[in-house]
Amino acid sequence: MKLNIAICDDDNTMTSFLSSTILQYQVANNTDFQVDIFQNGKDLLERFQKPGDYHVVLLDIEMPVLNGIQVADVIKNMRDRNVLIIFISNYPKYMQDSFSVHPYHFLQKPITSQRVYQLLDEIVKHMLECHTLYTLINTEDVAETVNIKDILYIETLDAKKKSLCFHFFNRTIITKGILSYWEQELSNYHFYPCHRGLLVNLFHIHYFEPHNIILDNGEKVPMSRALEKKLRELYLNHVIVLKS
Repeated sequence: MKLNIAICDDDNTMTSFLSSTILQYQVANNTDFQVDIFQNGKDLLERFQKPGDYHVVLLDIEMPVLNGIQVADVIKNMRDRNVLIIFISNYPKYMQDSFSVHPYHFLQKPITSQRVYQLLDEIVKHMLECHTLYTLINTEDVAETVNIKDILYIETLDAKKKSLCFHFFNRTIITKGILSYWEQELSNYHFYPCHRGLLVNLFHIHYFEPHNIILDNGEKVPMSRALEKKLRELYLNHVIVLKS
């Protein structure tokens, strides 16, 4: 499991301390982190374009132009609602204001290496327990870590060549595999076959049409008559309750 971490702080001393501490933790605990540093929220938002670009963001609240809460609001509402936001601040008074964007944690300066280690322990444990991250190898042999909650549906492109396409809101990833493996692997995450060669994430169903499902991004996927009743029951009895 690879975690992409962004540090956004206009204090070079703080970004240097955090990045070096994370590197030390990585070596000591044999973890796989990719750390990027940003001096302001604008640069972070330009890089953070889609879910999975960053899984964890350490974000200073007191920054010029865009403060940390404003940046977090854009990330949560337009980039990735599942990212873990950790706010950094000198002032505990900002903690109440930060609740509006549902941060994962709040680090008050001065920050010690021990506290960063404890936080990373919590994050790694959280990710492992949730089992929400998977690493996919695309056709160009590039590894991409994705959150399964962001997958709209999985499609078999070529059964003989074991080619699959993972569909997200605004992108796709083509990789090797068979759909039956993913049906079993994601059975506890509300993924269900809707048609031959298609596995849909019930959480992203917007509404049903005769023989079709309309997803949250407006995309239409076919639904077999044999599976329609079961899909509607699962959606109404489980997913719609969790969504509300």
